[in-house]
Amino acid sequence: MKIARVTGTVVSTIKYGLTSEGTERREYVGMKLLRVRHLTLDGQPTGEELIALDAADAGIGDIVLVNNDGGAAQMIMGDTKLIASVTICGVIDSYSWQGQTVHCH
Repeated sequence: MKIARVTGTVVSTIKYGLTSEGTERREYVGMKLLRVRHLTLDGQPTGEELIALDAADAGIGDIVLVNNDGGAAQMIMGDTKLIASVTICGVIDSYSWQGQTVHCH
């Protein structure tokens, strides 16, 4: 797990695609996708922006805990066939690093 900042939203008219019968899957309609960028522990952006499935009701500017493992999304959503590599698992209020507490709000 890593910390990241939510940098924006993603609009997707179709999420996940079709069933094996060719009909549209509706299970993921309404699920929020957000752009995130990982942060170092001292709050500096690192790496490129990623698209994350939001399981924590995060918003733009929030510091969040992200899991970069598809298994987390499958577990949270209760769907072993879900394909999502980055999942927002929680919104961080504060964390301690090198003896100091960093407040995120």
